[in-house]
Amino acid sequence: MSAVQALERGLLGLLSPGGPRARLLILTYHRVLAQPDALLPDEPDAATFAAQMDVVGAYCQVLALPEAVRRLRDGTLPPRAACITFDDGYENNLSVALPILEARNMSATIFIAAGAIEQGVMWNDLIIEGFRAVGAQQAFAHFGVDSTDAGSLAPAAAVLRVLEQQKYGSLEQRWRNAEEFCRKVSNTLPRLMLTREQIAEVARRGHDVGAHTIRHPILKELGPEAAREEIAGSYAWIAEAAGVVPQSFAYPNGRPGRDYDASHVSMAREAGFTLAVSTRWGCATQRSDPYQLPRCAPWDVLSPMYPLKLAHRYLRPAD
Repeated sequence: MSAVQALERGLLGLLSPGGPRARLLILTYHRVLAQPDALLPDEPDAATFAAQMDVVGAYCQVLALPEAVRRLRDGTLPPRAACITFDDGYENNLSVALPILEARNMSATIFIAAGAIEQGVMWNDLIIEGFRAVGAQQAFAHFGVDSTDAGSLAPAAAVLRVLEQQKYGSLEQRWRNAEEFCRKVSNTLPRLMLTREQIAEVARRGHDVGAHTIRHPILKELGPEAAREEIAGSYAWIAEAAGVVPQSFAYPNGRPGRDYDASHVSMAREAGFTLAVSTRWGCATQRSDPYQLPRCAPWDVLSPMYPLKLAHRYLRPAD
């Protein structure tokens, strides 16, 4: 470690000390790609992720999420604490990301959307793969999106426009529209998710397997019984598939008040989970609700300014 890094670590330790005043940074990913993908510019490839983990490891102490949350509550968290999480349950979490983490003695939490495991794919990926086959013009025409500027949009921006249009439709309608589009332009539906057997392997390798509901719905759009079934059902599904009692839960989309509310927090607690994460931006402190823990996307990890960005994040508790 260079003298500059040592100084930066020391300063970060002042902002995020150990003990009762500790702060916990939870980083959120979805997948780590074998190669860069123009349709997924926000998803790191293997080389980028490895470099990111080198930087995170140099400045932070990475812990398993259940241990970190327990120690945050008990006032025994170390300085500069951080956790790595993945949402949804993509196969490349196991084949690409975990070897990189394990080579650095790091662990992760993978939040599994059980229905996607059974289907082999998320609804949004059906749309993305359809775009890959036919491009924006045909995709916009299929979904009834204004195509006036389709030719000037970057591929990822074009995909995002359709995904945003579809995201808050009913769950059944989203899947139906996405599957219809993908089958129209491709002979086969892709399989991108982990299998049950692979989920059990993740657990055997010592990583935390959490739940992310069954069908990845916007919980606020469901009635109470349907929401309870999604949350409690995912707990039971993970316990069976992974062979371990799940501790961790992630709210789909995860924006407090918009995507879930206090009733769903109670459901997660009642289902047996010991913690739950949102997508509220910030770091957690001892005052944080363990069933609404904030997370941050790992933007600009490879920037020379990243230590300052870390400092900013540790200075921004979500309480």
